[in-house]
Amino acid sequence: MAIGDTARDLQLEDGKSTISDVSEYVYLGVRITKDGNHEPEINDRINKGRTAICKLNSILWHRDVTSRTKTHIYHAIVRGRITNAAETWCLEAKTIAKLNSTEMDFWRCSARICRKDKIRNNIIKKK
Repeated sequence: MAIGDTARDLQLEDGKSTISDVSEYVYLGVRITKDGNHEPEINDRINKGRTAICKLNSILWHRDVTSRTKTHIYHAIVRGRITNAAETWCLEAKTIAKLNSTEMDFWRCSARICRKDKIRNNIIKKK
C-alpha cells in the first residue's frame, strides 16, 4: 500500500510471490488507510475507551473508591486505550469534541452523576 498512490501489486524478486495492494491494514495495533485518513482509527480508539468505561462502571459508581484512585484508573486504563498512537493523528474540531466527550463520560461516572442531572462539565471537572 502506498498512501495517495495508485493501486498496484508488488512482484517479489523470486518471481513466484506477489504482495497484494490493500486499502487498509493494521500495523502495531494502528489502522492505516490508503488515503491517510485517521478517522476510522480514532473512532476505534474512542469505542475502546467507552468499552473500558462501561466495564469499569461498577468501580466508578462505588462510594468507597476515592477520586484519586479513579483518576489513576483513568490515566492508566482509559486514556491509554484512547491515545495509543495518537502522535500521528491529524485532529479536526469534531474529533476533538468526540475525545472530550469520552473523557467527560468517564468523569461523570466517577462523580456518580448522570446526564439527566444536567450538571455542566466544568463543575464535574472541578470535583
